Amino acid sequence: MKDFTLDFDLKGNNYVVVVQPHESSGIEHYKAVLDEEHSIDYLLQGNGDLQPNADYAADPQLVNAIATRIFQVVHVEDRGNGATSYL
Repeated sequence: MKDFTLDFDLKGNNYVVVVQPHESSGIEHYKAVLDEEHSIDYLLQGNGDLQPNADYAADPQLVNAIATRIFQVVHVEDRGNGATSYL
């Protein structure tokens, strides 16, 4: 899967987040890059949940919003209707 961009509003702020999917030892990871200094890594769990690991004290609502949108993108890709930017 290629990198993709999430563009969404949360609590009056517009976020543009680049997500970099990769696989390591058969486990899917998603790195959500917020800016040059901040990112959130998500590990796909066996039950289908994404386990976040932020490199800073990220707003829990932001962490959840990104995870929700990653799920939306991944499920669209699974159905063969991929795109590069999602709202």
